[in-house]
Amino acid sequence: MSFAKNIKRSPSGGSSDNYVRLVQGENKFRIIGSTEDKPTPGFISGMVGWGNNEEGKRKPTRYEIGTPAPMSFDEKPKEFFAMIVWSYAESKLMILEIAQAGLKDKIIELSEDADWGDPRKYDVSIVRNGEGLDTSYVMTPKPMKPRSQEINDAVTSMKINLLALFEGGDPFSDEAPSAPEAPEANNEGPDPF
Repeated sequence: MSFAKNIKRSPSGGSSDNYVRLVQGENKFRIIGSTEDKPTPGFISGMVGWGNNEEGKRKPTRYEIGTPAPMSFDEKPKEFFAMIVWSYAESKLMILEIAQAGLKDKIIELSEDADWGDPRKYDVSIVRNGEGLDTSYVMTPKPMKPRSQEINDAVTSMKINLLALFEGGDPFSDEAPSAPEAPEANNEGPDPF
């Protein structure tokens, strides 16, 4: 199975404490989820458009690629990837949502590269430089290594439902299903990456 096999791409290109915010400098994390996780995927792609709620505050509306936009937007909606990651800065599982084309392309490129493959097997660093329209991002894979026991323990007890993003819900609510099934591996038991 390929990591990127079920990632849909656009033809054109909850609590904020639980979402990665890329800060200036290095942001290091481990991708945990994939499109094939059960009972819910740990990696999704979709479209996001911004509108105003009843109070006049900007609010994202996400919907699946290939489905009609649920409303009209002032600006053209963008393709996004949302994935469950381990944030080394926060030492916890979080959601990383990216809409930058270069970062999305790099994840696909790494996952399809014969030397790197599945990005759940290594850490990834995103370096952010600049502000506003002058912001740039560079993604770099780190040497492959097994996940730490701390990450494995967090994954075992996680309850995150990324599909709630398409409904405007909280992926971290108590309604979220339990941890994804671990993939089968060699005779030593499940491979936690």
